[in-house]
Amino acid sequence: MYILLFLSIILAFVSCTPATVTNQPCSYSTPSKNYQVNSSTRNTYLNFVWPLQGEVINNFGTNVNHTSNKGINIKAKPQDVVVASESGQAVFADHITGWGKTVILKHANNFYTVYANLNDIKIREGFLVKKGEPVGHVAQLTPDKEGILHFEIRKKHLADNPLRYLKAN
Repeated sequence: MYILLFLSIILAFVSCTPATVTNQPCSYSTPSKNYQVNSSTRNTYLNFVWPLQGEVINNFGTNVNHTSNKGINIKAKPQDVVVASESGQAVFADHITGWGKTVILKHANNFYTVYANLNDIKIREGFLVKKGEPVGHVAQLTPDKEGILHFEIRKKHLADNPLRYLKAN
């Protein structure tokens, strides 16, 4: 069942391309421990933090690359550190065509966060990631050295407006 849910999430992500990025090799750090998100964490209160500080340049639901934006796009400098918005388990950490290097974290209560347009990935699938821990760095997307982080919060497989969960920036 988890495999079907994961595949449906990936298919939903691929249908909404946030931006174009270049391919660069991943670098990984050693995790503190590997764990499974289990039923004991399901009733945990989630308190999402911003994955990085920056200006929101595309809001949830706006038209980006001829597609409705399923998250928010945050303007950043290339190599800015991107952190986990909440503690969870990495269920995906690889390249997605049109999204570039992408990390998907699973959190309590069937929430997922998505971090796309990364220059590198600092974690691997299955790793425990603590809130505020680096998951990667922002990729350079334009010749004038701008970067954009595409960030989503999903409840099960349905995209929701991240600004509903994040405190004012």
